[in-house]
Amino acid sequence: MSSETYLSSDDSALFRKALRRYSGESCLEIGAGNGGGLIELSRGFEMAVGTDLQPPSDSSWRKDSVELVLADSAGCFREGSFDLVAFNPPYVPSDRLTDRAVDGGKEGEEVIMRFLTDAMRVSKRGGKIIVLLSSGNPLAPIERLCQQNGFSVKLLETKRLFYETLTIYEVSRNGNPQS
Repeated sequence: MSSETYLSSDDSALFRKALRRYSGESCLEIGAGNGGGLIELSRGFEMAVGTDLQPPSDSSWRKDSVELVLADSAGCFREGSFDLVAFNPPYVPSDRLTDRAVDGGKEGEEVIMRFLTDAMRVSKRGGKIIVLLSSGNPLAPIERLCQQNGFSVKLLETKRLFYETLTIYEVSRNGNPQS
């Protein structure tokens, strides 16, 4: 595991831009990293909670409406707790877990699938899930997991870089959501 906090990059900037669209009572960022997404979320939500395996080294993200829980994902929260759950997961395909900030498993999807499973469980009925993926990540298993759990996937935004395309998806429950 890397002892360094993930540094903001093109993916983080695109992720924060997408988060500006949302507001509500409560939100969760799984894998809050350096706190940039969490700060963005705190502007639109009464309570913003983030999880990560280690606290950010910079304390400038701390605000009264922001909480950080030292946890790997969202397993420590009750079902249906959040209006919005967001994550910019480690998505780089890797044979070994060397750096938890970027290594996403063999196909780059293992961490994504675990985060998404937790996110679906803790999102409120009518809530949304925002996830950032790379063109290197296979979308089919993610769509299949969502469909099996009564969720649909909608493309929100893309950014093409010279080596990959970054994509933001919104995941929501199928049917007529009720709070």
